[in-house]
Amino acid sequence: MLTETGRITLDWLTLLPLAQLNLSLSGTALLVIFMAIGAYWGYQQGLRNILAIALWTILAYLITVQGGDFIVGVINRFWSNGPRLVGFLLGQNVNEIAPLDPLISPSFQVPLFFRFVSFVALVLLGFFFNRKAAWKGPPKEPLAKPLGLFVGALIVLLWSNAFKNFWQEFLNNGGGFGGPVANVLNTLPDVSVLMPSLITIFFLILVVLMLFNFPRVWKP
Repeated sequence: MLTETGRITLDWLTLLPLAQLNLSLSGTALLVIFMAIGAYWGYQQGLRNILAIALWTILAYLITVQGGDFIVGVINRFWSNGPRLVGFLLGQNVNEIAPLDPLISPSFQVPLFFRFVSFVALVLLGFFFNRKAAWKGPPKEPLAKPLGLFVGALIVLLWSNAFKNFWQEFLNNGGGFGGPVANVLNTLPDVSVLMPSLITIFFLILVVLMLFNFPRVWKP
């Protein structure tokens, strides 16, 4: 038999579903709910009005989540082959020029906290620059709202997957805490393998739109 305090607590938990995640709710369903919210937001705003946020979010995701090892590798390749490139430009035999040692150790890992803060900061920069973006304006083009729906869902998917990756790495390093946020992050699936394809589709759409509507891209 519930006491009065117990009934009040139960009433509050009923009003706060995220505070007591239903265990039957799969991570995929939760992710779809988040994406639906993002899609609705993007549909209401239109592509123009969230484009800067999408670009900065993609930049943040590539740099802090998926691009760390890739960026280190690119920097090391340019550094190591720098003398050979100079020798080639000067007409020398590049085979006789020894490459430099890597500038950054291949095992170097950017600290998780720094990458997390950098991700949040870059996303916030997206909101800041989006306020006065040259291409912002009413979603009057025929595809403005449907494309906004796709991009809005993509933005939220990037956010959720980034936080999922940060959380998983935090757990692997011995961290962790409980509560509703932890429950959500534990439930969400990791869809990192899908992100390169979705980002590529986004940029293909952007290129096509610019090619066909270039004269109107900068108009309000």
